[in-house]
Amino acid sequence: MTRTFRTDNTRPSVSYGPGSIESENWALSINCEEERVDITLDEESMYHLWVEVRGVPWPSRENRTEDRLVRQVVHAANGADEEMLRDALEVLGMKNE
Repeated sequence: MTRTFRTDNTRPSVSYGPGSIESENWALSINCEEERVDITLDEESMYHLWVEVRGVPWPSRENRTEDRLVRQVVHAANGADEEMLRDALEVLGMKNE
């Protein structure tokens, strides 16, 4: 089942952080027009979500193929070791320092 919610533009829409004091879980909260939606994640799931979104540029509707490729490169870079990152930078024409 999928439910659709519309965010409320009068206040910050999305926040995340540690859950309640009694819990080891994390909370992803979204303020919507009619209600607040709280999604509970374990630490590993929250980490994967954070890794997925950090450094990912805003998607452009005009160039979806390029945006998809950029997201794939960022995703791969998040799991790469130093040598792999240096190799990738070299392939992309960036100076390795």
